[in-house]
Order: sequence, then C-alpha cells, then structure tokens
Amino acid sequence: MNISNSPTAAATASTSGTTTSTSGNSQISDMFLQLLVAQIKNQDPTNPTDGKEYVSQLAQLSQVQSMDSISSLMTSTSRQVSSLQKQSIGALTGQKVMVATDQLSTDGTTAVTGRTTLAHAASQVTLTLKDSAGNRYPLSLGAASAGDMNFTVDPRALGLPAGSYSLSVTTDNNQNNLSTELLGTVKAVRFPLSGSDPVLSLQGIGDVNYSTITQFTMA
Repeated sequence: MNISNSPTAAATASTSGTTTSTSGNSQISDMFLQLLVAQIKNQDPTNPTDGKEYVSQLAQLSQVQSMDSISSLMTSTSRQVSSLQKQSIGALTGQKVMVATDQLSTDGTTAVTGRTTLAHAASQVTLTLKDSAGNRYPLSLGAASAGDMNFTVDPRALGLPAGSYSLSVTTDNNQNNLSTELLGTVKAVRFPLSGSDPVLSLQGIGDVNYSTITQFTMA
C-alpha cells in the first residue's frame, strides 16, 4: 500500500482550505455590504437608523467570519491528521504485532504463537480450537504459574484443516474468561469506506481490527 503524504501535498491541502475559507468570508462580506446599502437606501429619512445598529451588525459579521474560518481550519487539520494516521498504520505492513482475539483463520500450514494470562497457577492448562461444525481440537499446554503463558498452534501437528476456528482456554482449577493473544505478521492494511477501525490481515491468523493490537514486536 503506497500512501503519499509529502510536505507538498500537505501544503496544498492547507492552501486549499485557506483559499476556501477566504472565499467564504468574501462572499459573506459582499452579501453584508449589499444588505447594508439596501438598508441605507430604503430607510425612512425622517427616522434614520441609529449608527450603533450598524456597529452591532458589523460585530455580528465579524463573529460569523471568525466562526467560518475556525470551522475551515478544523476541517483542514482533521484531514491532515487522518492522512498521517493512515500513513502510520500503513507502515505496519511487514511488521509483527500481537492482537487480542479468540478467532483463528489458519491456512493449514503456518504455525502461530500466542499467549494467555492466568490469574492463578494451574496444574493443567488446555487450549481448545473449535471449527464451525463443532469439532474440537484440544492442545495441552501443561502446568503454569500465574501470569503470561506462551503457546504455539501448529496446524499440521494438530491436524487442523485450513479454515476458521474459535479459541478458548480452560484450566483444571476452573479459571474463567481467560484471554488469548496471537502474534502475526501484517500482510496488508485495509481502511473501510465506512470509517470504522482499519483492518489488519495477519499471516496465518486472518483479519483483525487495528484496535485489538496489544503489542508491537520487531520483525
């Protein structure tokens, strides 16, 4: 993915926003002057408009112009920030990240490392993968102390066909809601047109939301 965000492009975007704001302010000023001239021409000569009223109208015009300029500046800044964010996230391609997920879309050959976190020590920890048909593939992780516990899912060793699986961790002392994290290399980054979280395509894992990243790791 090639995302361009050169200083020239940023300057162009900024200049474009400034030009739009200036044009909008000019139109507002022209409209106000036309209304002011029409008001003066059509006022009652025997009861002319108080000069303070014109000053008040000028003050209101100034406020409208200021608000319009601020709005244009915020829009321009938001676009530049969005561009920088995309460039930063796009640079993850080829890098390794750890993501929090209970789903695995394996190609049937790529081994995937991961970890779970135990609140208490356990004599037996089991990671179970389940496919859409309900078939279970248990992987014994052995005993572990409290804290992080690493594991590796080797599709070939487990006899896992290519496909999608849910992950769950159980212990002999019935610890509940244990999380799973998987480590994978970012193959591609997609930015949904809906504006939702960017989607990372991880080798041997599948698609995950950018917001699920828990750790960045050097490739």
